[in-house]
Formats: sequence, C-alpha cells, structure tokens
Amino acid sequence: MFPGKFLPQAMYRRDLGKELFFFRHADYLYTMRFPVRLLLLAPGPLHFPFIKEGLDYYTRRLKAYLRFETRFPRLKSKRPAEEARRLLAHLPKGAYLLALDERGRSLRTPEMAAWLEDLFFRHREMAVVCGGPEGLPPEILEAAEERLSLSPLTLNHELALLVFAEALYRALTLLSGHPYHREGVSA
Repeated sequence: MFPGKFLPQAMYRRDLGKELFFFRHADYLYTMRFPVRLLLLAPGPLHFPFIKEGLDYYTRRLKAYLRFETRFPRLKSKRPAEEARRLLAHLPKGAYLLALDERGRSLRTPEMAAWLEDLFFRHREMAVVCGGPEGLPPEILEAAEERLSLSPLTLNHELALLVFAEALYRALTLLSGHPYHREGVSA
C-alpha cells in the first residue's frame, strides 16, 4: 500500500512519471493516481434522483484517483439473453470484468483496498457490471472474471451502484493515506 505524504502547502503538483502524481486535497498531498479506466455499467435509466446525485458526487471525487465512468444503457428487451448481449456490447475490449452479485466474494474495506491495488497494477481497463431488478443474466456471470458481494443483504440494484461507488472511494482513500477511512476509531 502507498502511504500518504504530508508535504508543505507551497508544493502543489509534481509529476512522478506517467503513472503517479501528487494531488492536493485540503492540507494533504497524496501520491496516488492509478492509470486505470473503471467503467460502472448497469441497465438504465436510473429512476431515483438521489442515486444519480450520489453517483455524480462520487464520480467527481473518484476522478482524483482513476478514470471513472458510469454508463446506464436503456435496454428495450426484458429477456435475459438480450439484456446480456446489450450490456456486453458496452464493455471496453479486453477489460477485466467484475460482476456485483450477492453470491460473490465479500470483503472488508482494508481487504478491498489491497485487492483493488493488486488489480489496478495488473489491469488498465476494468468494468464493473450490476444487474437490473432481476439480477445479472447467466451470460454475464459466466463472462465475469470475479464476483463481488457488497453486503449479505439484498440491495436494490440502483442502491448497489451507489454503495459500490462509496466503497471504491473509501478503498482508494485508504490506499493513498487520506484520512477519510477511520476504521477502529471510536466516537
């Protein structure tokens, strides 16, 4: 893991090569920027305004750490095979495919941060797919290289998108040494 660096305020930005650079947040400068494009993909459109607002919020915050995009294509068909075909058509070529699934691997935040760090150094293109109200079609679950569970609870698919965005942000701030994650701190 990369420890965050506390540097004098006078230093604003310094290039460290193609993959890492300093960025400023409050009085801290961190050395974490992954050269990764991560696409969050789910059937659209989003129906709840607070979900769209929350995803926009985390999209802005995540841009400091990686190239984060969201895509919610309208699916005309409710047939699972057609839905799978349309979702797979939106995936970047050669992207590492991660499926959000209730039967997937469950991780705590520090474990997720270490796991993501390893993935980011091995893959430059990643896609995270979340199913619609009926879940993910079997074709996508078979195509996925890994499945991730966000909770033992069953979540609304739109809420799962927001929970994933927050978990991703929390893991990346933990990797960079940012004080956002406060595990073990009691009130």
